[in-house]
Amino acid sequence: MTKIPALSQEKAIEVGENCSCLAARKATRAITQLYDKHLSKVGLRITQFTLLNAIRAFDEISIHMLATELVMDRTTLTRNLKPLVKSGWVDSTPSKKDARVRNLSLTSQGQHQLAQALPHWETAQALFLRKVGDPTWGRLSTDLARVDRTLSPGARPSDKLIGKR
Repeated sequence: MTKIPALSQEKAIEVGENCSCLAARKATRAITQLYDKHLSKVGLRITQFTLLNAIRAFDEISIHMLATELVMDRTTLTRNLKPLVKSGWVDSTPSKKDARVRNLSLTSQGQHQLAQALPHWETAQALFLRKVGDPTWGRLSTDLARVDRTLSPGARPSDKLIGKR
């Protein structure tokens, strides 16, 4: 067995300062905390809000297509959907074309929950933009979209939705 030398403190600091993933995750956690604080007033987290919103945008979408849209693996998506289905906010039904495919749609309760959450999301969004600045967010949003499409290329279901606007 080959002995691997211990990582020096200097190298660990260098990795910590330069790791793209760490920087993105730290920023994501800070942003998530901001949105979660506001959405908690209606019993939601930002992860749940974004799922409800994405399902609403499509009216009905398969789990596979939603996972593709959100750049998530299906197992993680299914785990995150369970409390939304259990709460009666999301309906998961077999596709009429293929019973192996599950289609998702918002129930009337889910639409109500999303509508209740929207003002709290808008407050969090406005606070985020005030703290970060519209110009900074505009550039960062564009750059993040570019990174997303570079690392996860291919068509997304929303490409069709956006084209309809």
